[in-house]
Amino acid sequence: MSDWLVKRLDELADRVAVKNSAGYKRVLTVAAGHGLVDQETYFNKRVASSDLSGYWVVEPGDFVYNKSTSKDAPWGVVARWDGDEPAVVTTLYIVFRPRPGVESDYLLHACNSTFFFDSLRGMLREGARAHGLLNVRLREFFGAQLVVPTPAEQRRVIDVMAAVDAQIATLDAEVDAMRHLLRCALSDHFESILGHQHSIKDLCSHVVGGIWGSPEGESEVDVLALGPRIYAPATSGFVTDGSPMRSFTQKQVERRLVQPDDIILERSGGSPEQPVGRVVIAGSGLPPCIPTDFQRLMRPNVEKVEPRYLFWRLQHDWNVGLTRSYSRRTTGITNLSVKDYIAREVPIPDRNEQRALVSVADAIDLSVSEMKIELGRLRIFRSALLKSLLNQEIEIPKSYDALLEEVS
Repeated sequence: MSDWLVKRLDELADRVAVKNSAGYKRVLTVAAGHGLVDQETYFNKRVASSDLSGYWVVEPGDFVYNKSTSKDAPWGVVARWDGDEPAVVTTLYIVFRPRPGVESDYLLHACNSTFFFDSLRGMLREGARAHGLLNVRLREFFGAQLVVPTPAEQRRVIDVMAAVDAQIATLDAEVDAMRHLLRCALSDHFESILGHQHSIKDLCSHVVGGIWGSPEGESEVDVLALGPRIYAPATSGFVTDGSPMRSFTQKQVERRLVQPDDIILERSGGSPEQPVGRVVIAGSGLPPCIPTDFQRLMRPNVEKVEPRYLFWRLQHDWNVGLTRSYSRRTTGITNLSVKDYIAREVPIPDRNEQRALVSVADAIDLSVSEMKIELGRLRIFRSALLKSLLNQEIEIPKSYDALLEEVS
């Protein structure tokens, strides 16, 4: 293996003099875990032409860095795109162009390595280190070190990582497709089903608000207080990871202790892009936990409805945006009018139809969960592979180049 060089970033790329933009362009932004993306596509947000006077025009292959924060590695490489319209980034970004012999995509991989982050942390002021990588000055970012092999070895690293990234993208697309299939299955059922009308509240034996409690050890009982992360997996169930331990009276806990098949309804939160009113349903084996004050615990009455049927009904309502009609926004926070929301009536079919829908929805949901687990493993593998390649623990032989020529 050839010797890899350790170089400062300012030896590998030059800052580019960029032009101001005019009119509407493709606005690129770094999204955590997704690299440099089209802002309108990713965030579903179009920037008006009048807002673009201070944006920079960038070209394919440029390396851009958001100078306002270095949390979550906010840098990326401008990819090629279809069409002739220029792409722009905000003036928060600094634009670099790699020097000859340095591949843009390799530079991106190297800047996401632990070696680079350790070097960057070593250059930060003590206060900045204490608060994480925030507001890194240009000279600190430019002075951080990277490991750099020959152009041919850079290309091999890029190709191997591109193959892994392609597999991740394929699995991501499969997850999106299965989620779409689940939404379609729920829509097909709930938009055509007939049955006796029941209010959501009447289908529950128990509806109670959450509570935040006191710091651990200050009251009679300590249990987990469910946080907003329970809604993150975008599947039916939830885990308590990340939920803090809080202290409550015995009476408070007895009324709110989560049981299997309890539905936890989000009462407060959301955003313009994500309406409030998300739901999850408790499985078995959860540690003792209770909802917090921005949630409601709903316990389906098994004599009137299949618990998971009611859950999928509420999930469908959130999918189609129905919860927006029962929401109000105050002080920047969207709140759900739970009283009105659960007072509405919905048709409930016979048990056989309920169970048929649950069987279909649960099967699709299980597939999504399994694919998300596989995605998590694949991303862990990607991180370990990149680290091993950049630490020269794994060598990509030169014969790889000849193999590429044969199959290309």
